[in-house]
Amino acid sequence: MPATTQIRPKETHAASNSSIQNQIRFVRKKEVTHRTGLPSSTIYDLMNRGLFPKSIKLAGGKAIAWLESDIESWLQQCLEQSASQGAV
Repeated sequence: MPATTQIRPKETHAASNSSIQNQIRFVRKKEVTHRTGLPSSTIYDLMNRGLFPKSIKLAGGKAIAWLESDIESWLQQCLEQSASQGAV
């Protein structure tokens, strides 16, 4: 039986829980806008200001995506910040 290797996310893309750490999933812009409720222009503005996860260029050079774990972490941070401000 051939040996298998497990690919782990880089430290900068740490997953929020152990089940996500074992799988890497890229999400494209349409899904990111749907899940966050933000238009692409706002996502790019927040990325430029360092307030949203950076996108990753996929093979071929034109397509971009985000790590699902990064988007999940960002959404969780938004919930926590909102709760701490008494909005939830």
